[in-house]
Amino acid sequence: MTQKILSLSIFLSLLLNATTVDIKIPEVPEVPKVEAVVPQIKVHNSGSYKTNEQILEEFTKEKEVKFSNHVAPYLVEDTTSSANTDTTTQVGDIKNGRVSAYLHAPLLSKSDVVAKLKSAGFTILTTYKVDKKGYATSIVFTNKALIKAASKSNKGFASALHITVDKKDKLISITNPIYLLGAFLQDGYDKTLAQKTLQTLRDTFSDLKNSDEMMKFRILKHYQFMSGMPKYEDMQTIKKAPTATLLAKAKKSKKFVYQIDLLNGAHIVGVKLGKRTSKFIKKIGYKNAGLLPYPVLLENGEAKILDPKYYIAIMYPMLKMSQFMTIATVPGAINKDIDRIFR
Repeated sequence: MTQKILSLSIFLSLLLNATTVDIKIPEVPEVPKVEAVVPQIKVHNSGSYKTNEQILEEFTKEKEVKFSNHVAPYLVEDTTSSANTDTTTQVGDIKNGRVSAYLHAPLLSKSDVVAKLKSAGFTILTTYKVDKKGYATSIVFTNKALIKAASKSNKGFASALHITVDKKDKLISITNPIYLLGAFLQDGYDKTLAQKTLQTLRDTFSDLKNSDEMMKFRILKHYQFMSGMPKYEDMQTIKKAPTATLLAKAKKSKKFVYQIDLLNGAHIVGVKLGKRTSKFIKKIGYKNAGLLPYPVLLENGEAKILDPKYYIAIMYPMLKMSQFMTIATVPGAINKDIDRIFR
């Protein structure tokens, strides 16, 4: 014990008197490196195999996201509809839950179309030359039954049908009453009226066939081109003023084309768009050019239009996103053209 104390005393004495003390700390031993080896996955098939890289490449290709050029859900066949049990459908009827937007027939002259419509009891509202070269003429027509059905709040747009005399594609294109009334009458859809009007058109025009433009009937009242786009009820108010004042402004304008007086005191007026705005027809097709002149609803002190993004899409149900993008400025131009009428 005495020896340990003496040794400690000598160590402390040397430590206190020293100017430099070297203390060596032992190094931490290095951990051996281990290299992980990922085994190759070999899928044997008739003597061949695939490496990890090949498997990953094939998986990536299979999972590649491709964007459709159209709003597919509206074109998918509805197999749940009760209409599927109907095996006696004719041109224009709902079949397998779907309905054609238009009825096509061989080309007729404007005068022949007008004569046939008049003989069927329809009133001709206008024969409107859509484009400068005369490729398309829009014939807008109605009758008392259509006007009566449309004489309800915000339903005036259902008061007229359209026929396009399309010299470019050598056909006439008739709005299918089931399609248009389904979209514009909404919950007030009148099946009897739609079927009766369709039958009148079938009796009047020969060699009719359904257009390729089809839509699931049950979604017509909720239709929108794609999520986030306007629906029927998303109308745009252009001007507020007494209804009589709005009508007077429209009729005074050089853009006024036709007028429908509804039974509830409202009016539909068809108006011309500017020459530059109207050129969108050339880009997306003449067959459905009957959507012009543009309809404006004058009701309860407001001039309202169907949002152009909705109206163009519902009248061109096969419109592709790539086509819509080529006319991206047109909806805004339509608003401005119609706003000028009611200033």
